Amino acid sequence: MSTIAGAAIRSSSVLTGLAGCGFLSFTHVRYSGLQAFTDSAEPTEAAAPVSRAKSCGESIPNTSTEEFNKKCIALAGPLAAMRGGMLVLRMDNGDRKNFNNKDGTGAMEGGYGYGLADFYPSTHIFVVADFGVDAGRIIAVDGRTGRTLDFGYASPHFSPLGNWALTIEYDVDGVTESDFAILDVRGKKPIKIWASKTSKKRLPAKAKFAAWVNDRTISFTSSGQKSVFLFQADNGAWDISTTMPSN
Repeated sequence: MSTIAGAAIRSSSVLTGLAGCGFLSFTHVRYSGLQAFTDSAEPTEAAAPVSRAKSCGESIPNTSTEEFNKKCIALAGPLAAMRGGMLVLRMDNGDRKNFNNKDGTGAMEGGYGYGLADFYPSTHIFVVADFGVDAGRIIAVDGRTGRTLDFGYASPHFSPLGNWALTIEYDVDGVTESDFAILDVRGKKPIKIWASKTSKKRLPAKAKFAAWVNDRTISFTSSGQKSVFLFQADNGAWDISTTMPSN
C-alpha cells in the first residue's frame, strides 16, 4: 500500500522520521465544525472556517495514502467528497472542481490517483495530488477564488495567510528533503523569490521544514543544531537567522 511522504508516494510500508514535513508525525485532531462525506455524497453548503485551524498535514498521523485522503476529506467536510474515482471540491461561490482519475495518470499507472494531499481550513486552500506509484503531481486550488496553481512534483506548504508557499523537493529516496524554495502565490502564477540552491546564505546541512511561525517566518530543524529561521526582512528580502526574528 502506498504511503504519503511529502509529495512522494512510496509502495513500501509507512515512512517515518519526517516530523514537521507537513504530512507525517503529527497527532490527528478533528475539525469539529465540518462533517465527513461518503463516496456517494455531494459537497454541501460551506461552513465558516475555524481561525488558525490545523491543516490535514498538521493533524493526521503517519498513514497510507488512502487513509490520509479519507481523513483529510473528513476534515474538509462539506467542501470535499470522493465520488468513485473522482475528487470533488466545492468552491466558496458554490462552483465545483472535479478531478477525475480518467483524466489523470496516477491511477492509470497503478497508483492511487487523485486525492487530497493537504487542506488548510482557515484559508480554504486544497492541495490536490495525482498520486502515482512513486510520486504525485501537485495542484493547489484556492477555494475562495477557484484559482489553481501547478507545483509539479514539489510539495507546497502554505503560510498562515496563504500569501506564500514553501516548496520542498525530495531526494531520490522520497524521504530526504533536498531543496527548498519560497514562492509568492498571490498572482496568477507562482513566482519564485528565494531558493536554497542559489541563496548566498545557506541553510544547515540536512535541514528539515518544521513549520510556518507566522506569515513572514519559517522554522527549520537540523540534526545536532538548534532551530534555524528563514524570514522576510523589512526590505522584503528573505534571510536566515539562528534566533527568532522580531517580525
